[in-house]
Amino acid sequence: MPLGDLKKLFPLKAGAKSTTQFVELSPNKQPKGTKTLELAVKGKETFSLGGCKYNVLAVKETFKNQAGETLDTFTALYAPDLGASLARRYDEGTSSESVVGYETIKPLAQ
Repeated sequence: MPLGDLKKLFPLKAGAKSTTQFVELSPNKQPKGTKTLELAVKGKETFSLGGCKYNVLAVKETFKNQAGETLDTFTALYAPDLGASLARRYDEGTSSESVVGYETIKPLAQ
């Protein structure tokens, strides 16, 4: 659950940065303090998915615990036209870099 106004985060634009504190909720468990999400929109890219190409924003996401220690970091490839992240890039810029994403997307049945 965010502890601030998320409206200031959107719409995402290249070069934008923000920091938001939140409490992670789970059923039958008390929250264990706050966490922080740091977002940095690094730029625009093209991402291929199936036979299509999408314009995406590369958004670096860093999650930190209450002590400021990094819990997770990755780059989300967010497609504004679809309103969804299509993939995550891990270990960016290293020999271990990997991309985990959808293989196909389809419209929901109406």
